[in-house]
Amino acid sequence: MDALLNGLKTLRIPVIATAIGLSLISISAFAESKIPTDPESLAKRVGMTAIYDEGMSEVVAQGFQDDVDYLMEVVEQTGPNDQAPEIALMTVLQTAIPFLPAFSGYTISGVEYDDPEAERVIFNADATVTLILPDRIGEIAYRNFKARDSSGAAMGDIVFDEIRLLENSTLKLIGTD
Repeated sequence: MDALLNGLKTLRIPVIATAIGLSLISISAFAESKIPTDPESLAKRVGMTAIYDEGMSEVVAQGFQDDVDYLMEVVEQTGPNDQAPEIALMTVLQTAIPFLPAFSGYTISGVEYDDPEAERVIFNADATVTLILPDRIGEIAYRNFKARDSSGAAMGDIVFDEIRLLENSTLKLIGTD
């Protein structure tokens, strides 16, 4: 009988600890349920703009679509082509890392060509356009990295430094009919 009483005494502490733990969990769950979870309230609380399915393509395509439109004008020979190699390279980068276009715009600096006097945009007889890519880009930077149109603080910067491309790298643009 003494063994049974000793066992109940030692069992009392874990039971009490478990009861306290369960009550804390239920209190925190009750408190959590009082925090609004609708998209507008959540966006206001975390300082970012709410993104809905129907508006997602517009957010993602803002800067990226501008770059694609620029390249289409180059192919159709209806607009400027002075930045075509750099913009084409950024379009490839933003396709490879698809979350980048949804965030702040980019800057490119330190662009170097092996032959600075050489033609960079070549219009071919088959209606394609060959772009001579730079040999080196000093920096591609997404400064103050945050979702476009958000009111919250920036998350920092994303910077790609000292980008080197293979010698004589080209990119061919093919228009659509």
